[in-house]
Amino acid sequence: MSHPDHEKNRVAWNEMVEVHWKHADYKVREFLEGWCSLHNIELREFGDVSGKRLLHLMCQFGMDALSWARRGVIVTGVDISDASIKRAHKLKQMADLKAEFYRCDILDLVGVIDGKFDIVYQSYGTHCWICDLDRWAQVIAHYLKPGGFFFIIDSHPISAIYEDTNCSYLSGGPFRYSDQPDYCDRDHIIESELVEFQHPLSAFVNALIGAGLVIERMDEYDKGYYPVQEDWYEQDGYWYPPGGPPRYPLMFSLKARKPK
Repeated sequence: MSHPDHEKNRVAWNEMVEVHWKHADYKVREFLEGWCSLHNIELREFGDVSGKRLLHLMCQFGMDALSWARRGVIVTGVDISDASIKRAHKLKQMADLKAEFYRCDILDLVGVIDGKFDIVYQSYGTHCWICDLDRWAQVIAHYLKPGGFFFIIDSHPISAIYEDTNCSYLSGGPFRYSDQPDYCDRDHIIESELVEFQHPLSAFVNALIGAGLVIERMDEYDKGYYPVQEDWYEQDGYWYPPGGPPRYPLMFSLKARKPK
């Protein structure tokens, strides 16, 4: 059964996804014309993964998952939002691509999907919605084939303390808020309550080690994946504040492998 705070986020994301689907920043039209939503970092890290089975956690309406499908990957996507999965099926049909999508809280995923995967993948804007990283890591380990790898790329946890003066790096959360502008369409006020969790990098590392995975690499980046403020500028597919890269990291990536 989903965690109560995850259920609150499910309701909020059902509202948000309809805004994002229509918003120009999400580039649905461009995607249907052949644009790839993946970034250079994950493309470089993965290399040629054609024919591999990939499980994309917290996939929203599936654009990144379907971008992998265009590269020959056998993709399964999961998201807690009913509206997101409905739109993922729609996008799959519109793009004439093959993928499977499931609506489920990822903490409840074991037993919902059969089989194992070469890659478990989680990308931008997701880790702040997870209340229990130990359970999260166990789900990842469960679905990885021996020798398979997990890769996450997302906002760096330390960036939160620069964006919100009330946030502590080690606080954990939950942080509850409502009646806030959507990060994409700032004219849209999200009425539903949202609940975020603050996890330090050590929590990710220790959770994955505790689930039996071997950490192979972790990187930090002075660029972001979206404009935190309206005056941020884009360069080479990433976003920077006025004045260029900040003195603190905006993103991190982590790769872990399941032993054979």
